[in-house]
Amino acid sequence: MSYVPEEGDIIWINFNPQSGHEQAGHRPALVLSPSSYNRATSLLVCCPMTTQIKGYPFEVKISGNPENVALSDQVKSLDWTARSATKKGQAKPEELEEVRQKIAALLRISTS
Repeated sequence: MSYVPEEGDIIWINFNPQSGHEQAGHRPALVLSPSSYNRATSLLVCCPMTTQIKGYPFEVKISGNPENVALSDQVKSLDWTARSATKKGQAKPEELEEVRQKIAALLRISTS
């Protein structure tokens, strides 16, 4: 195991199987969990990303070409080793923080 996803990494990972309104297919995702957790468990916590920007309140713009948004209301735990995750890029610290803030607001987690 050489590459271990780190929080803030943008990875390519397969979200199938999916159900209902969940994001599906091989797509980018923003990693939220630290590499220490990811290495120890072979799982990671992430948000899927999409280029289909709709202006939804839980979308967070992630810089890059093409422009993507992280869907902060679709947090997933995935086995990154079984799904052969590969690194695509890196989110800016302020983008990662905005995703975390939106997740905290959605789940009513106090950040103070």
